Amino acid sequence: MTSPVRLRPLEESDVDHIMTWINDPEIVGNLAAFSGSAFTRDQELAWVRQVRTSRSDVVFSIVDAADDRYLGQCGIHQIHDRSKVGRLACILASRGDMGRGLGSAAIRALCDHGFDVLGLHKLWLMVFSHNARGRGIYGRVGFVEEGVLREEYFHEGRWHDMVRMSLLAREWQAIREGRGKLPQQ
Repeated sequence: MTSPVRLRPLEESDVDHIMTWINDPEIVGNLAAFSGSAFTRDQELAWVRQVRTSRSDVVFSIVDAADDRYLGQCGIHQIHDRSKVGRLACILASRGDMGRGLGSAAIRALCDHGFDVLGLHKLWLMVFSHNARGRGIYGRVGFVEEGVLREEYFHEGRWHDMVRMSLLAREWQAIREGRGKLPQQ
């Protein structure tokens, strides 16, 4: 089956695309809130430049496989070489592109990169416990809920629990070969 998306290395020119969504709470949820203020173009450009040379982050732009239209960003962060683990993140830039399987396809491509190219043993992520949609998407791809980090983040005047999810290389291989079962959610 051909993927509807393609991942390409992050480029400085992607900053203009990023600025269309980075400060939109409808798209990023609570990302900007953690910084305390809206992100500026200069801050984003500095981040792009930093991440392009990072040894512990690999970031891609997600593009439509049919027409190269920009769709969003995804990456593996906090890569720990010794333990062979990294934190996965994925975001689509437009609500109109959500619900069409594009994010799931990007996550699958990112898992392939993390396990096959980077040789990681485990990919992990954190999602707000009340984000049932996100937990469902990651669960359908194959991520397993490891546990709840109680009152991990303070946002909008209250504490929020976070759910940590992960996927092991052997589990991903079994899923790709059709011999592994997706975890029950």
